[in-house]
Amino acid sequence: MNKAIFLFLGLLFSAQSLSITPYKGNYELYAETVMGNLNIGTAILHLEVNDNQFEFTTQASTASVWKALYDFSRSEKSIGNEIDGQIINTYFSVVEKMKGEVKKNYEITIETDKNYAVSSSGDEFEIKPGLLVDTLSVYLALSNDMVNKPNESEFTYQVVDEVGVKYLQFKLDGSEKILINEREIETARVICDELQLTLNLSVKDNFQPIKIHKMNGKTAFTMTLIGFET
Repeated sequence: MNKAIFLFLGLLFSAQSLSITPYKGNYELYAETVMGNLNIGTAILHLEVNDNQFEFTTQASTASVWKALYDFSRSEKSIGNEIDGQIINTYFSVVEKMKGEVKKNYEITIETDKNYAVSSSGDEFEIKPGLLVDTLSVYLALSNDMVNKPNESEFTYQVVDEVGVKYLQFKLDGSEKILINEREIETARVICDELQLTLNLSVKDNFQPIKIHKMNGKTAFTMTLIGFET
């Protein structure tokens, strides 16, 4: 369940055509279960920008009411630069805990100009020439591309995590109005088939994520924005 819930915790970002924009958002996480649609946790996502350098972090955990049955937390950090509208990632880390026990704890250093990435486990991943991002900064790259390439409907990235490098493709899938805090928001719907993931990104707010929906087997998980600062 932990992988299903928190696989997409890095899917939150904000960007403008010339530079990425600082962002802090609060989100609630829901799961469709036999008991109904349950609020099982929260997440705080924070994008800090200093000139062209960024630090993007996530902090997520299950709600206290669920900790007796399911105590889980995950934090992520992505560091890099925004240069000429491109996200150049240099570092990524993950710490994941279950009932206080560390289940994942790794770092990845990315050398885009040398076409490889190195994990703290000692594994080295060779990549093809071109942009390489991690599983968090990929969404900054997507946001930038959606702003800067409005005529394109598909975006593909080389993405690295602890097991290696893979290609992920994101496709525009129409528009949808989402009601958040009694405000109707026009969103662009984006899907990633490989992750069974659907994003609703605010058209008027630099494609800020409003709603994130992910299927894991027969269970649906949804993350919904409840408050943000820019």
